[in-house]
Amino acid sequence: MENQPRTIISPSFGPQLLRAQVYEYLRNELKAKNLKPGMFVSMNQIMRNLDISRTPLRDALLQLQNEGFVTFLPQRGIRINELSQQDIEDIYEMLGALDSRTLLSVFDKIASRELEQMKRINQGMYANISEDRFNHYWDLNTAFHHVYLDLTSNAPILHQLVILRQRLFEFGKKDWSLKMKEMNYSEHQTLIELIEKGNAVAAADFMRDVHCIINY
Repeated sequence: MENQPRTIISPSFGPQLLRAQVYEYLRNELKAKNLKPGMFVSMNQIMRNLDISRTPLRDALLQLQNEGFVTFLPQRGIRINELSQQDIEDIYEMLGALDSRTLLSVFDKIASRELEQMKRINQGMYANISEDRFNHYWDLNTAFHHVYLDLTSNAPILHQLVILRQRLFEFGKKDWSLKMKEMNYSEHQTLIELIEKGNAVAAADFMRDVHCIINY
C-alpha cells in the first residue's frame, strides 16, 4: 500500500457518508489483496493515500475491527487479521446456525422462481468448476444462498451472514480441489431437492449439519 498513488475520497460528503465511503474503500482493498492477512498498516499512510482526516478512517477501521477483519495494536498500527483453522471452524459453525435458522424462517416464501434461480446458479458454478477463478466461483456460491436469504426481513441476521461469508471466502481456504467443488455442487443439489419436497426441517438440518461442516 506504501507505493500506491494517492486516492482521493470526496470531502463533500457528510461524516456518515464519508465514513461509509472509507469503509467500502478498505473492504475493496481487502478483497483485492492490497491489504493482506498478517500485514501491518499505518493509519497515517492511509490518511495520506486518501487525503482524509483521522476521524472517518478511525470510524471505518473500528467497524472493520468489530466485524473481525482488522485489529488495532497500540504503537504498531492496524493488523489485517489472519484466520486460524479454529477461526474457520468457528465461523462455519456460526454460518450454519444462522443460515439454517433463516432458511426455516423463509421456507414458506421459497417458490418455483427461487428454486429455478438456485438451479441455474448452481449449474453456473458447475460450469466454472475447473476454472482457476476463486472469487468468481464464490460470488456464484454467495448468490446461490442469497436467493433464499434475501427473503428474510431480519436485516441484522442477514448482515451477520454477509460478514461471515466475506471472512471465510476472502480470508479462508482458497485452494479447493475439484473434488471439493463437486461435493459443494452435489450438496446444493440435495438442498434444492429437500426444499422441493417441502421438508423445511430436513433442509435446515442439512444446511447446518452437512453443508456448513468442513470436509477438507
